[in-house]
Amino acid sequence: MCNGYLAQYPAEQQRVSLFREFLERTTDEGLYHRKNFGGHITTSAFIVDRDRLELLLLKHKSLERWLQPGGHTEEDATLVASAKREAVEETGIKSDELRYVQTGKDAEVPFDIDSHYIPANPKKDEAGHYHHDIRYVFAYSGARSNQFNEQEATGMKWIAFDALVDDEVFGVVISKMSIMLK
Repeated sequence: MCNGYLAQYPAEQQRVSLFREFLERTTDEGLYHRKNFGGHITTSAFIVDRDRLELLLLKHKSLERWLQPGGHTEEDATLVASAKREAVEETGIKSDELRYVQTGKDAEVPFDIDSHYIPANPKKDEAGHYHHDIRYVFAYSGARSNQFNEQEATGMKWIAFDALVDDEVFGVVISKMSIMLK
């Protein structure tokens, strides 16, 4: 997965170094296991509106931050399917209103890979660990009348790409997305 990604985004060698180290030291059984506190793979969905000018964000309940929908993998057939399932579960968007936007020749090569630290959560008996988030883009064709999952989030909003360009979390993604979606 990492090699295909780096072939498509060669300038991101340093950005994915934590993920590459994780892949080298982790057995197949531990890659996706949510109780692997050495880190594990998660997926997320960047949902863009039909005009490709806005991004859908959720106010994550436990992290109390605006983020794209996403989470842990389950018995999903592919990582793309995992990202789409998470998007449907968290946003209330119907599956047929989301169209996967393939970013290269290989459908499984993600749009983005991001490794970020998740603080310890005593309520869930979880130590601090890394999520190695495999990210995909989906175009939304619905009417924007969805209800988010209140077990996962406390809010949902569409935000213009322009408002996120200088954001320390989303800036890199918005720059890549602006080029890709033209």
